[in-house]
Amino acid sequence: MKIDTVNVVEYSGDDLVSITSFEETSEGNIEAGEHFTALLTENGAWVTAEEIESYVEDGYWEQGDYQLFLSHSA
Repeated sequence: MKIDTVNVVEYSGDDLVSITSFEETSEGNIEAGEHFTALLTENGAWVTAEEIESYVEDGYWEQGDYQLFLSHSA
């Protein structure tokens, strides 16, 4: 059985820090976007709301050796 999810994947250097999965629903996508945004701001991003929206839409943000991914899987 496959489960459709939205995943927030966090890396530091070559190390996987965390994977947080949400249901592939409207609510799950909102929660994943909020979690991605929280991690982005917690890890030193000084960006505007428009830039954050762009990073969420792109599903990627990087600063130094820290990376965040927002991905959909089935």
